[in-house]
Amino acid sequence: MGKEEKGTIVEESVSLEESKKQMEKAKNREMILSVATGGICLGLSYVLSLVRLFKMPQGGSVTPASMLPIIFFCLCFGAKRGFIVTVAYGLLQMIGGDLYYPIQVILDYPVAFGAIGVAGFFAASASKRIQVRNPIKRLKLIPFWRIGVAVFFAFVLRCFFHVLSGVIFFSEYAGEQNPWIYSILYNGTFLLVEAAVTVVILVGVSVAMGLLHVDISIGKDKKEK
Repeated sequence: MGKEEKGTIVEESVSLEESKKQMEKAKNREMILSVATGGICLGLSYVLSLVRLFKMPQGGSVTPASMLPIIFFCLCFGAKRGFIVTVAYGLLQMIGGDLYYPIQVILDYPVAFGAIGVAGFFAASASKRIQVRNPIKRLKLIPFWRIGVAVFFAFVLRCFFHVLSGVIFFSEYAGEQNPWIYSILYNGTFLLVEAAVTVVILVGVSVAMGLLHVDISIGKDKKEK
C-alpha cells in the first residue's frame, strides 16, 4: 500500500470521527434545547389553561388558546418529543380536574391531551430542524397550511377521546337523546370555541412572525384613489 493510499485512509477515518463527534454534539444540543423549550411551552400552556373564559358543568372549558404553546412545541421538535410534552400536559390537567372513574380520567386527560402530539407529524424533517437552533424559526420550515392542518387534527383527536369518554361514562346525562349525539354536541360546544380562539391567535402570531403575509396594498390603493 502506497503512502498516498495510507494518507487517504487516515484522512477518511479522521473526517468520519469528526462527523460522529459533530453529530453527537448536535444530538446533545437538541436534547437540551427540547427540554428547555418543552418546559417553557408546558408551563405557558398550563398557566393559560387556568384562565377559563367559561367552564362546562360536567367538565371542559374554553381558555385563551392554552393548547397553542404545546402545539408549537410539537411543530418545532416533532412527534416523539411532542407526545411526551402533551401527555405531561394531560397529567397536569388532572390537578383540579373532573376525576370520576379511573378509565374516564385516563381518556379525558393523558390520552385526550396526549393526542395533541399528532401535530408533531406535520413538523419539518429532523435533518432540517436540527440545523436551526432557534426553535421559533423552525416554524418557517413548515408551510402555513400544514400548521393549520396540524391544529385541526390536534383538536379533532382530542375531541374524539372526550366524546368517547362522554358516551361511556356520562350517557345518563343524555336522557332520551342518543349518547353519541349528546357527547359530540357537549364536547364540540367548548372545543369549537376553543379552536376558533386558537386559530385567531395563531393567525395573529403567524403574521407577526412572518409565517403568513397579509397583502394590504389593495386597501392602500383604494385609499389613494
